[in-house]
Amino acid sequence: MLSVRNLHAGYGDTEVLQGIDLDVNQGEVVAIIGANGVGKTTLLRTISGLLAPTAGSVTFKGQPIGGMAAHAVVEHGVVMVPEGRRLFQRMSVRRNLEVGAYVGRARPRMAESLREVYDIFPILQERGAQLAGTLSGGQQQMCAIGRGLMALPELLMLDEVSLGLAPIAVKRVYEAVRAIRDRGITLVIVEQNVSQALRVADRAYVIGGGRVVLSGTGRELSNNNDVRRAYLGLGLHEHGETIP
Repeated sequence: MLSVRNLHAGYGDTEVLQGIDLDVNQGEVVAIIGANGVGKTTLLRTISGLLAPTAGSVTFKGQPIGGMAAHAVVEHGVVMVPEGRRLFQRMSVRRNLEVGAYVGRARPRMAESLREVYDIFPILQERGAQLAGTLSGGQQQMCAIGRGLMALPELLMLDEVSLGLAPIAVKRVYEAVRAIRDRGITLVIVEQNVSQALRVADRAYVIGGGRVVLSGTGRELSNNNDVRRAYLGLGLHEHGETIP
């Protein structure tokens, strides 16, 4: 579905992505992991049209989208939910959701999409008239994901989906990720909670120094000693026993 080849991008004179190659197949959940500052968010911003690549290509369903304006990328079916939610704090929850359906392909199905979002996140229907800024952090993340779903994505990209959330909210958000996948939507997740991301991911890519340094299934990377040490905060042995 998504193919990225030799992708370079950055900010001013600083090149952040230095030749990224990756693929995302239809129906998958793919996790992008790595240390802070290695280019995970830059990768999503470049795919979504918020940042223009300086070299390389991005294709979606065989069509080149690298360098397209962000609204045109959304019209192709690629939608990004940004880090930090970016809700309209003084607008109602329902209005925030409706804003997501204002691209041409999604507008005619706004009512249907709203029902589907409420099915995944019932709390958003209960809080529909409430100002988005008064929601809890977890509820705001649900609203941000719901707004992304309103644009009818075929590929939904979530940037730091659990950042700053309480454990119970993280659990609920990842239940929603599974529900979204079950509806046939392909997902790419950038996540600081690496163990949670690898648990739900079909495949994952580790980024370091602006390049992909490792890839495999979620299970393979969960069991990879280098990944465990660097990203899962787990030592290999404690009192002579392997930590599970």
